Amino acid sequence: MSFDVRDNIKVAIKDRCFVQASIAAKAHMTPAVLSMILGKKRRLEANELYDLCEAMEISPTELRERYKPRLPDRKEVG
Repeated sequence: MSFDVRDNIKVAIKDRCFVQASIAAKAHMTPAVLSMILGKKRRLEANELYDLCEAMEISPTELRERYKPRLPDRKEVG
């Protein structure tokens, strides 16, 4: 599985019960732009990553290490 920080951002927003539109506003972007970033329809620029981290009051390191995407549960085949 390859690493994509956008997945970590989704986890952080959900785990911390943030409203996506509020985080977008604090990060100086529209909710539509944040939605496109999280949906991987738009590239995430480095300055946007730092703005999002600041809006969520976490460091980029904390984002990467603490808010890892969860793997789906494995189902037994039989």
